[in-house]
Amino acid sequence: MHVAAKLTLGIGAGMLVLGILVGGLGARGVGAIEEWSVEEEAVWSGSSGVHDHTDARDGVLYIFVSDEVRCDEFTLNVNVIEGDSDQKAGYTADACTEDGKLPLGYEDDPPGWLHMGAVRGLESGGSYEFVSEDYLIAVPEGVIAELIGSVIGGIFGALGGGSCACCGLLILLLGLILAFTMKEEVPTSYKLDAEGKIVLDHSEAGASPESMQNSGGPDGSVGGSSEETDAWYKQN
Repeated sequence: MHVAAKLTLGIGAGMLVLGILVGGLGARGVGAIEEWSVEEEAVWSGSSGVHDHTDARDGVLYIFVSDEVRCDEFTLNVNVIEGDSDQKAGYTADACTEDGKLPLGYEDDPPGWLHMGAVRGLESGGSYEFVSEDYLIAVPEGVIAELIGSVIGGIFGALGGGSCACCGLLILLLGLILAFTMKEEVPTSYKLDAEGKIVLDHSEAGASPESMQNSGGPDGSVGGSSEETDAWYKQN
């Protein structure tokens, strides 16, 4: 097989494998949203009670309720118990659809749950009382941000992996074409004549200086044989 065909096949196979791996990881990132569970990520749940906030990096909690609760009827009161220096923690509700049943953006909410709003301004070490008429689950904003980042990265990964795999497949096909159409180069052999000159092997080349010198007469010498030999060297 020609070396160019081998190189092309190797590059194509490598790109195909890499594309499949990257595409698989990307699809896994996209599928993470289906595996995500509100209950598993909750830091607080209930209808009324005290939440002790311990996350110094995240001062926002996203509030989820059952999809049986109307958006325009849901309320949540947040009272600072202790440990909050500015006393500015509070609940911010999302806007509702025109009929008041669902919050805007409900299409992206997990099955069975609605994102109604968020509690903002929480401080690490503070204690807060949540009071509502409906059962709710509080999820840190950072968890949602990581989920969105994973999905976006998965989409780009799947697209990039698919493109890489397609390019690898095309290069593989090109390598197969080269393998069947290009002939392997046969190395040219050389040898030294009686005078120490390098000449082509008789099996690989046509006439040589020796044959040119011995093609004249019975004694193997003809006039002008040296000129013919020099001309042969110049041509080869």
